[in-house]
Amino acid sequence: MIFEIFRNTWNFTVMAAPWLLLGYLFAGLLKVLIPTGFLERHVGGGFKSVLYATLIGIPLPLCSCGVIPTALGLRRRGASVGATLAFLISTPVTSVTALALLYAFFGLSFLILMVVGVFSIAMLTGLLADLLIKTQRGLVEEVSCPHCEVAHEHEHYFGLGEKIKEIFRFGFWEMGRDTLLWILLGLLGAGVIATFAPKEIIGRYLGGGFLPLILMVLVGTPMYVCSTGSIPFVAALVAKGLTLGGAVVFLIVGPATNLSTFFVLARELGKKAATLYLSSMVILSLALGYCVQVVLRV
Repeated sequence: MIFEIFRNTWNFTVMAAPWLLLGYLFAGLLKVLIPTGFLERHVGGGFKSVLYATLIGIPLPLCSCGVIPTALGLRRRGASVGATLAFLISTPVTSVTALALLYAFFGLSFLILMVVGVFSIAMLTGLLADLLIKTQRGLVEEVSCPHCEVAHEHEHYFGLGEKIKEIFRFGFWEMGRDTLLWILLGLLGAGVIATFAPKEIIGRYLGGGFLPLILMVLVGTPMYVCSTGSIPFVAALVAKGLTLGGAVVFLIVGPATNLSTFFVLARELGKKAATLYLSSMVILSLALGYCVQVVLRV
């Protein structure tokens, strides 16, 4: 049994490794190429701010906990509530490393489905928040580089050599430090599921209907789930019979909702914003998962 777990885990690791390395490389490139000030200048308020926050958040290499201080930093530098919530949704679910693993385990069609679904949920939640929650813009704070006149400290790199070092430092060291343990645990969990999980039982109870969607919401909503680490785990469940609709629900609510995020939002943005965020995520992810099951019949 131990050898079988190792063999299955190794097979999942071989499948994921090249795409994960590519994802870390792109994470470093994004860190260097997209300056902090660019984010802050385009999320001040209105439809465009929610759109920009969603589009900017989709590829950003931030995990489920790392996105919280980033989003609140944007809020304190002038972002609207809607833009802040949209950023909180789109960023952890579809980081560049998660996109690479989604393609590796599920293919291009599922990858496109997830991106479109997350984009829609983030936009709807953000626009609804700006419509229902009338608050002042966040306080704009300038953080200057102590060595020069650049307005934002993290926009300053001294030359090509420094930029290349920063790409590899952030992409492979910092992102690897923050996500690799969760990814390895996810791969090990996938190996255990592939070895022990009874395909007949999963197929019988999680292979159709609304029950797998509800269970995925109940499991994924309160937990801290790393998006990249959960992908091989969910892929193993799908191979055993879980519906793709259930996979969609877990892969969205798992990274984007957890108790830490809810409590921080309630304190920083108010209970109304936190409640709207959580209820919108649950309802819209269930709706998307159900549509996937109806259309694909899986």
